[in-house]
Amino acid sequence: MIYNIVLFLHILGAVIMFMAIAILAASMISMLHAKDTAGIRLWSKLAVKIDALFPLSTLIILVPAFYLVFSTWGWGIAWINVSLAALLANSFLGPVINLRRLKGILSAAEADSESTPSAELLSKVRDRVLWTSVSSMSMITVGILFLMAVKLTVMGSLITMIVAIAAGFALANALLARVKSEKVVDTMQHQ
Repeated sequence: MIYNIVLFLHILGAVIMFMAIAILAASMISMLHAKDTAGIRLWSKLAVKIDALFPLSTLIILVPAFYLVFSTWGWGIAWINVSLAALLANSFLGPVINLRRLKGILSAAEADSESTPSAELLSKVRDRVLWTSVSSMSMITVGILFLMAVKLTVMGSLITMIVAIAAGFALANALLARVKSEKVVDTMQHQ
């Protein structure tokens, strides 16, 4: 009975994390496509607020996870160790890279008095480091979920994380390239 309740809490933490990732991604994509400063301001405010869910979801994931590891699984299992390392890396990258940049976008949007976003604000919204970080963290989270379901060996677990990170880089590049090509088309249509 206790095992099932702890497992439920562990899964609840994962659901909260995926919800936060989905809302953060939707906010960032909305910022990327916003035509006015007010839109960027609105979406960046939501992105900053939702980023606060990541530490909470990590805590809800980790506390039950430690119980499950100590009571049932043990530390000698590769997928657990790789998943834990990936989750801790995500927990570090979020505040260090994402939150700082998201707050920078919000500050710039609040300081921008023009209705049309400034080049500096647009540059912050299109920050390649931010997009790569958020996309990679999202794919790493999917990789962790995959490892929880499939329970691979060390090599399989490491390959899963490498593929997840590569997918994150590819996703960020694809999104930014698409916005750049849309901007070129818009510019050509307005000439």
